[in-house]
Amino acid sequence: MTDNILSLSKKVFPEIVKLRRRLHQFPELAFEEFDTSDTIAAELGKIGIGVKRRVGKTGLIGILRGSSNSGVVALRADMDGLPVAEESGLEFASRNAGKMHACGHDAHMAMLVGAAMILSRLRKEVNGTVKFLFQPSEEKNPGGAPAMIKDGALSNPDVDVVFGQHVTNELPSGKFGFRPGPIMASADEVYITVIGKGGHGAKPHETVDPVTIAARIVDSLQSVISRMKDPMDPSVLTIGSIHGGTAPNIIPDKVELAATLRTMNEKWRKRAHELIIRTASETAKAFGGSCKIVISHGYPVLVNSEQETLLARSALTSLYGKNAAVTIPPVMGAEDFAYYLQKIPGTFWWIGTGSRKAGATSSIHSSKFRIDESSLMHGAAFLAYLTIEYLRQRGRES
Repeated sequence: MTDNILSLSKKVFPEIVKLRRRLHQFPELAFEEFDTSDTIAAELGKIGIGVKRRVGKTGLIGILRGSSNSGVVALRADMDGLPVAEESGLEFASRNAGKMHACGHDAHMAMLVGAAMILSRLRKEVNGTVKFLFQPSEEKNPGGAPAMIKDGALSNPDVDVVFGQHVTNELPSGKFGFRPGPIMASADEVYITVIGKGGHGAKPHETVDPVTIAARIVDSLQSVISRMKDPMDPSVLTIGSIHGGTAPNIIPDKVELAATLRTMNEKWRKRAHELIIRTASETAKAFGGSCKIVISHGYPVLVNSEQETLLARSALTSLYGKNAAVTIPPVMGAEDFAYYLQKIPGTFWWIGTGSRKAGATSSIHSSKFRIDESSLMHGAAFLAYLTIEYLRQRGRES
């Protein structure tokens, strides 16, 4: 089976590259992926895979029914680009001004279509059903995963396991990074409006200076992480924006702060919200002001199932050898794949796309982001082989 998978992945590789480049040229932002969805639907139709459209607004689901009914596997790829002006220098660079597939979602889609191409040729070896989830809006809160789930992505038929992958130039092409348990952080946005009493900059005693209060709040909030949290529990609170005032000699009435909170623990995440509210409110009160606080809940912690992660790593070893698999540390980036894992078992891994020779050295979200396209063949083959192996083991157990 491994030889068949590898042979087929080489055969379809030119088609995968062609599709990836076409998608790269025409990126669309969150919940605007109409043309992208049309392109994917057409590709799936060519290989006889049934398609359900407008799932989660612009998403779609392809369904492949195999030779038996040992279970249902979902494979997910995200579809949206970023509001980034591309500076990669690629011949097939974005033609949509100010938009770019700077996070590699074009590669994710191409690899998933590639896996569908392989599995459609090996349908008799697929002991169950495969659902190919092409999801919109991974880049923008509240994310496309909840919309897909609401529209039945994990039901009819009910999904038993979900797998997903993400490109990274931090690993060389041919390497895959795995980790059971928490692997990506929750991501919440915190908005604080500090309210004071404005006046002349030469008469601060007649005002309640929200600029000074805001500075105190910024400083005090860091103690939430450094002094109120278990130091063994990763977490980040970054104040990324401060806005207030119009002139050097005018004390404004208010100052606005914006922050991101990242955690690896849902219990601590909830507690951190409480401490941020308390710290900001009491600090403002201590200096005669007040504040309004809004916390926008983003993606939850992404927690990989241990059993499915071990299975995926074992499958990769069978396909590409033990040196292809590496254990990676958790990262403080966020992913709405976490919502699927709150519902069913599964795992999410990193696929290496880095290569100096291919100019693939910039990080994701960079305007200069490139990938080593040989990784597309590796990713498509692995998705296909893992699907067959999971269903084979499930059938044997039943």
